[in-house]
Amino acid sequence: MADPISAPPPDLTPHLRVLRAALARLAATPLTGPARAALAEAEMALAGLESAQAGAVDRGVFEALLAMAGPEVAPELVAQMATDLHMVATGLTRGLAALDWAEIRGQTHVLVALAGSAGAQRLEQAAQALNMAAHETDAARARALAPGLLAGLDQLIGFVETARAGLAAKA
Repeated sequence: MADPISAPPPDLTPHLRVLRAALARLAATPLTGPARAALAEAEMALAGLESAQAGAVDRGVFEALLAMAGPEVAPELVAQMATDLHMVATGLTRGLAALDWAEIRGQTHVLVALAGSAGAQRLEQAAQALNMAAHETDAARARALAPGLLAGLDQLIGFVETARAGLAAKA
């Protein structure tokens, strides 16, 4: 009999994707205040489950990006990505504090691209959700999504800074 304690956890990724797609469809519909708040709570819970399921960054995607850039350009690419991520973090923090919808929309737009390029799919999805909340000027949803998104952004910044240091050490 297999030991259930030492057995690897089941791969919930397909179920989490279905749930993410369902929440995205729901988010695209007009919802009242309590329903919008419940959606934000469900998105936060899902983000937590997704984080527990796997690492923050798909290393294969990130390494493919570096390989595409080549050994001469990769250090510059990673340095620029780190700079851009820090700028997004600063801008999002400022935008969320003031509920500056234009700032939030702009920063999440950039973050969607950076997270997707780096292989941080959950962060990319969180940025898309916050962008949608900003387009709808939904303060409750934006405030509910912000902590998880900012935590994921910090994780990606740490990952990219580590990669940057590793590339610098090889040079």
